[in-house]
Amino acid sequence: MWYRLNRFFFKVWFWLQFGYRIEGRHHEPPPPYIIVANHTSAVDIPLVSMAVRAPVAIVAKEELMRIGAVRVWIRSVGGLFVRRGDPGRVFIRTALGLLHRGRVLGLFAEGTRSPDGRLQPFEEGAAYFALHAGVPVLPIAIIGSHRTMPRGAKFPGRGRVLVRIGEPLAVPKVEGRLTRALLAEWTRRFHQTLADLLPADQRPLSEIAGTPTV
Repeated sequence: MWYRLNRFFFKVWFWLQFGYRIEGRHHEPPPPYIIVANHTSAVDIPLVSMAVRAPVAIVAKEELMRIGAVRVWIRSVGGLFVRRGDPGRVFIRTALGLLHRGRVLGLFAEGTRSPDGRLQPFEEGAAYFALHAGVPVLPIAIIGSHRTMPRGAKFPGRGRVLVRIGEPLAVPKVEGRLTRALLAEWTRRFHQTLADLLPADQRPLSEIAGTPTV
């Protein structure tokens, strides 16, 4: 009930504030699955939660725990906090446990907000969890939120935001240790799939120049 109330509140607020649109909802697979989204603004967390029908356990950076109200809110809607660069065994077990219980895990695969709205390189966490759990990955591109609420802004402003959901990628389940090459290959696939959903001004500059992005 609390999760649905939160989602309704943000739907109304964001609609009145900047008239967001969600495109491609028919691509959502049945849980469990992993969402891989780009991250350019503080409004991205509720935008991802509103984009799909299933409740999402969003993974947020540990630094947000220092902001009391944000910490309480993220935990109240089932989110997880992770230490960037060193997630720890407890977090890994918790995240995999959620997927094994049929939940949806939401990851901002860049690991931090983009400073200019362009897609940054991905961390390998999404590939790690998807390959260990053998669940689909649903790419979600958030377009325009960096202009509505750029880094440093305290409240969202006016503007247009589009949340574009792509086709899910089927990921095989791999037992045992994952190789660096396998993690890198699936990370590259996720990155390219998400880049293809973004407009030119949010794609990596290296891709626009015709060179590999990852």
